[in-house]
Amino acid sequence: MVASVLTHPGGEAALEDLLRPEAAAPGATPEQRVVFCGVAWKRYLAFDKQLGDDRPGPRLYYVDGQLEIMTTSNEHERIKKWIGGFMDIYFDKTRVEIMPRGQATMRLALKEAGAEPDESWCIGPEKEFPDLVLEIALTSGGVDKLEVYRRFKVSEVWVWRRGKLEIFALGRTGTYAQSRKSRLLPGLDVALLERCVAIHSWQQPRQTFRAGLSNLRERRRPLSGPTTSNRNDSAPLPRER
Repeated sequence: MVASVLTHPGGEAALEDLLRPEAAAPGATPEQRVVFCGVAWKRYLAFDKQLGDDRPGPRLYYVDGQLEIMTTSNEHERIKKWIGGFMDIYFDKTRVEIMPRGQATMRLALKEAGAEPDESWCIGPEKEFPDLVLEIALTSGGVDKLEVYRRFKVSEVWVWRRGKLEIFALGRTGTYAQSRKSRLLPGLDVALLERCVAIHSWQQPRQTFRAGLSNLRERRRPLSGPTTSNRNDSAPLPRER
């Protein structure tokens, strides 16, 4: 059906206009998301390979035959960079040992799940999959990201939505529960981070965030990492993009 629309005169432009989301705020262009259903795992892998490993976009998410294709925006990338920069400052200040994973592709063939997070980190030593992932969501819709990351046993999922950081922690029952504070990084001032993300400059928010950490007691996290393991020896290693 989509192919027939694209080959129809004017169809591609009409479809692009239809799928363009409304701006969340003046000058804040959101992402674009399209979800295709009934996509086999092998077709998802073939599509990703056809797009190329070093592409700037789009980003792909997959779970149970649903394939989300997402393109980002300037505002999406700004928020991702801001939060990533703040976390660099936080990890340096608190001496928490980490291994940044960025947008490394995550895949589990047996559980039919694939993701390309905005940012991700292993807390403590490097692991097969990250302990913490960040998703920027300026628009609604798309596949269920919590279900995707649950299959990788990611300890915490952070979602930036409507100017706030939503934190979801994986419990012993294997489901996520929303929390105001991070269990992995209990010293993180979430309200400070949110205030700094709202500052549209480069130096000022970083200086403000660093100043807000001035009284934070430095500590070194044990190299054993978080108590929730996300290792799966039967799964392939994530692919760097």
